[in-house]
Amino acid sequence: MKTQNTRPVQQNIFIIYILLLLSLVVSVVSLNGLDSNGNSSTETIPTPTPEQLKKSPISKNNNTVPKPIIPFTVPKQTENLTAKENPLVVELQPKAYFLQVQNEEINLVPQPITIKKGTSKEVALQQTLNHLLSNNQNNQFSSTIPPETKLLGLQINETGIHVNLSDEFRYGGGSSSMIYRVAQVLYTASSLDSDANIYLSVEGELLNEENPLGGEGIILAEPLTRQQFVKDFSIN
Repeated sequence: MKTQNTRPVQQNIFIIYILLLLSLVVSVVSLNGLDSNGNSSTETIPTPTPEQLKKSPISKNNNTVPKPIIPFTVPKQTENLTAKENPLVVELQPKAYFLQVQNEEINLVPQPITIKKGTSKEVALQQTLNHLLSNNQNNQFSSTIPPETKLLGLQINETGIHVNLSDEFRYGGGSSSMIYRVAQVLYTASSLDSDANIYLSVEGELLNEENPLGGEGIILAEPLTRQQFVKDFSIN
């Protein structure tokens, strides 16, 4: 009988012990959920204002953040470093005019003169006239310019081309010889520009109406041009 009365008491003590443990566990969990000031440790997220929502980078359509734009520069095409010729350097091709007789007819015949590339017009014409004066006779062509004639000067300015010859140019031969020697100098001096004005002088004295050429008194226009010379003397 004594043994049977003690079992309910032990069961009651065990139940009370379990309840105390549960109460202790609940208290510990509750204390961990509060911060040191007695407030809940759960962080609250503030609700964004309308202005913040406008500035947000999130797309309104699909709620996705746009990808950043990376600047892209198109590379420039590199030029081949090849030597280029200067387009301002012009290769001149002046001509010296000699005479050729065919069937009793006298014709002016141009002979190209090789000039170094880059040479100025003034120097090119000086070299060409010197070639004409120093090669006045050969097997194929002839000249009525006296052999001793020298080029004293040649200048180009805004008025035209000024040619100055030595005094030997005045002498020797008749009127036909005088006309064709002038034609040789005129056409040679204007070989780079057929419309150029030519001012022909002998020992610095301009040949014109007041200062005719030679004993025959060949009167030359001032300035000389190819077109006017052909009209005045009917040369070929």
